[in-house]
Amino acid sequence: MAKDEDSGVNLDDLKTVQWHRLFHMFYIEPVTCILLFAFTLTDTIMRNQVIYQTCVVIFEYNETQCRLLEESNVSAEIKNIETEVQSYVANMFLARTLFENIVPAIYGLFVGSWSDHYGRKPLLIVSMIGFSSYSFLTAVTCGISSSYRVNPWWYNLAVVPKPLLGGLCAFWVAGFCVISDTTDTKTRPYRMIMLEVAKFIGQSSGSLASSYVYAATSAAIIQGISCFITIMATLFIVFYLPETLNMSLEPVEMNKHEEFEEAIQLHLKIVPPSNEEGAEPLKSRESLPEKQSIEEQIETNSEHINLFSLIHVRDMFTTCMQERDYNARAIIWLITLSGFLSIFVLDGSMPIMYLFIRQKFHWSVREITLYETAREFVPMVGAVFGFLILRKIFGLSLVTLTLMSIFSEILSNVSRGLAHFSWHLYLSLCLGVFRSIQFPMCRTIVSYIVPSSDMGKVFSMGNVLQSFSPVVAAPLYTALYKSTLSTNPGMFNFLNASLYIVAFVFICFVMHIKYTHRSHYANLLK
Repeated sequence: MAKDEDSGVNLDDLKTVQWHRLFHMFYIEPVTCILLFAFTLTDTIMRNQVIYQTCVVIFEYNETQCRLLEESNVSAEIKNIETEVQSYVANMFLARTLFENIVPAIYGLFVGSWSDHYGRKPLLIVSMIGFSSYSFLTAVTCGISSSYRVNPWWYNLAVVPKPLLGGLCAFWVAGFCVISDTTDTKTRPYRMIMLEVAKFIGQSSGSLASSYVYAATSAAIIQGISCFITIMATLFIVFYLPETLNMSLEPVEMNKHEEFEEAIQLHLKIVPPSNEEGAEPLKSRESLPEKQSIEEQIETNSEHINLFSLIHVRDMFTTCMQERDYNARAIIWLITLSGFLSIFVLDGSMPIMYLFIRQKFHWSVREITLYETAREFVPMVGAVFGFLILRKIFGLSLVTLTLMSIFSEILSNVSRGLAHFSWHLYLSLCLGVFRSIQFPMCRTIVSYIVPSSDMGKVFSMGNVLQSFSPVVAAPLYTALYKSTLSTNPGMFNFLNASLYIVAFVFICFVMHIKYTHRSHYANLLK
């Protein structure tokens, strides 16, 4: 065989390498990017469509008046119509938020067990079918509404398949499992970063493009585009994504991983492949100790596993409540509760933020989508700055960065609550530049003080609490917004700031514990 004399690499082996294994790292990231692009492409447009159809169908104003709701600098009469319509639409958004979160929250107690039992791919397929069904039904409803008057509650009915088939809860659990299955401890953090980048690209590009596509087409067409994109992502998972469950348990699959590493070495010409004479051959399946096949293992385990058993729920609570040295249990719960408060604020604010911007500043669809793009971009810049400069160069600790992130959120919400001009909203974005740091730092702190055997249970507790937060947050924030709609629609921002102050106090206690046990946590939480 011919060899490259300089590199020592067997060039003929390049022809036999299965190069598609080099792209294992790109299975879930493109789907995430495409899916979030499809969601954000239509999110603001469909909220605007619901307001318009509520104005026309429910309140029976003429179409000319209802179209003016999308414009800036409108008359006092149109502003009064906006206030009346928003009071009704807020209840619609509340109903949708509750349904989209309650069912997946219940699934969240069992979805990890389902993923470990049946595999990652079925969960992804089922959740993507739910997304595709929702997009299709919404596109059909929107298409019909262009010719006939359709009650806007049909849009809420169209969302039913999404939570019933797992929603984002099932998708994220399966997606993170795919990354964990196909990485080791060294490469996994980079994959997680790539996933965050994929989410940012999908959300920001979808938000930026939505107003321009809407101006060139219509609500029905843009929803149809979103439906097509979602279906294509579903087909990608069905026909291209491999099953990653128990890859490392199968000896054949272990050889595939070694072949994958060999392909990278050949490509980069760093280390020649170990296929020369005298090299130790890979162990065959017969040379390994006798063990059950994967199918036999799954069949045996299935006889003893009840997927709806509450045993693993009990274990989760037991693990989180057990006594730990150096007040580690207190740190776990303080971190978990601070994360819960942040998610509580997010779940409460999300349904009414669009309504607040329209009511307070009467922005057009394009102005709102540009603002939402900035909301995605600014925190990403802050996250990069926080990690690469504040931590790497200035050496700020994990706890200090978490405090900085929460304090940034406090300033952002206070400034948004006091906003009277459009530029005040962009000022609030700048003040909240570090808000994306909190969750990565909190997860890192927990991972450092919890054994790997308990980590899944501890993270599950946080996810369960966060999954049920919309049940309380959405009605509370909707009631507050409706009660202050005619006086100060931004009052909910001060509630946000108050809850973030509580979260800030929780992390201050973590800092106190860190300094109390300085000898133990000095290097652990540096």
